[in-house]
Amino acid sequence: MAKRRKNPAAEIDWYLISIERLKQIGLVVVLLLLAGGGWYFWNKQRTNPQLNAERAITDARQALNSLAASPEFNAHRSEFNKAQQKLDAAKTHFAARRWVEAQQAAVESETLSRIPGGDPDNDAQFVTVEGDVKYQKGASSEWRDADTRTALFNGDWVRTGDHSSAELVFSSNGSLYTIGPNALLEIYATLNPGSQKKSPSVTVRVGPVEVATAKDASTVRTPGTQVVVESDSTTQVGVDKSQATSVVTMRGNASIAPEKGGAPVRLSSGERVSSTPVGAISSIEKVAMAPALQLPADNQVYQLSPELRVQFAWEPQASAREYVLQVSHTRLFSTQEINSRRQKTNASAKVSQEGSFYWRVATIGPDGQLGPFSAYRRFRVTGGGTTKVDKIPPRLQLVAPFWLGGPNYLIRGTTEPGATVFINDEDVDVDPNGAFRRVITFGKLGPNTVVIKAVDAAGNTNPKSQTVIVEE
Repeated sequence: MAKRRKNPAAEIDWYLISIERLKQIGLVVVLLLLAGGGWYFWNKQRTNPQLNAERAITDARQALNSLAASPEFNAHRSEFNKAQQKLDAAKTHFAARRWVEAQQAAVESETLSRIPGGDPDNDAQFVTVEGDVKYQKGASSEWRDADTRTALFNGDWVRTGDHSSAELVFSSNGSLYTIGPNALLEIYATLNPGSQKKSPSVTVRVGPVEVATAKDASTVRTPGTQVVVESDSTTQVGVDKSQATSVVTMRGNASIAPEKGGAPVRLSSGERVSSTPVGAISSIEKVAMAPALQLPADNQVYQLSPELRVQFAWEPQASAREYVLQVSHTRLFSTQEINSRRQKTNASAKVSQEGSFYWRVATIGPDGQLGPFSAYRRFRVTGGGTTKVDKIPPRLQLVAPFWLGGPNYLIRGTTEPGATVFINDEDVDVDPNGAFRRVITFGKLGPNTVVIKAVDAAGNTNPKSQTVIVEE
């Protein structure tokens, strides 16, 4: 019987390969090793905190030099000084081998230096700070005091304390976020891959936030849900300590959807829903809308005297169980001089001190739920005695327009406390110290004229104008 041959493949211990083939394989191996080594080196460099700090300091120094050489340097000397201080702090941190702190200070310096010239890379910025407001950079564990020059980026955190509030404006579209007391939220600006445009959003862990949009929508993420506030709308979003979410639309429209997927619920003005931490959304309810305010008139001036009593009045709301009257020294009502429930549509308060005051009213509906507050009005109490006829226009000082990105600019300045300010014929909020600000979105490229007018209690007017050049 012929002996059965074994499988030839099982007896092969090596392959015979031509010299040319070996050269080709060797070349491929070398290229792979070079690519792998290059990736490893780049990745180490990218994640090296010392090198990141060095690069940030270099960029900040270049931005500061560019600002110093700018023909508009004199108009932005305060920004230059602050940027220089931040750069000095970055160098101090670097010398002490605190790489992360050095990088953060350098980034803040560069942001301040680039404010006048354009292309800010910040996602949001504080425009109003009242009380204990702090922020935390995404790469740090340190909480710092916020001010109106603080720039925020994706991944940064904001925290408000008791009787504290803040306003944030987003650079991409001018959306305004008003943060109430005892809130914690994260900046979460997302990039649209198609348009390469950032969409403003925040993640709220706890506390109240009011979102006022302009031409674009904004998003608020809460435990279990996602709230989209449509363009030209105002919506209040609150997260309580149990992680339940409440959404009330005051103007325009908004929609709320479960985070894990599902059909969104669309709200119109005057409607409210709530949601559990896992995204179970309630049915839509009507809210008790705020009454129209009657007395005192906006910006009314009173003379201080021992007999002075300010009379408040507002229109009745159908089915109202009660009303809540609030009076505050601050525009965001972070603290209240009066916070009182009233069954009547009027109240009287004795005032024994000078100053500017803000007041507003909300309706408590038949279900016992508090509705949104009205837009506030202001009144001012001045020293007693006989006063001469005032014929002097109010003081009005303007700051250079602050570019927020795209066609969005922050117009700001100061006037006399108690004066009314109009920007392009629109009434603007004025702080008790006379400071004011308004985000303006321009609709055309090239030069745009902004008219700012201050009017005091005697009717004296001080108009000024600024020209803003919007580029492509």
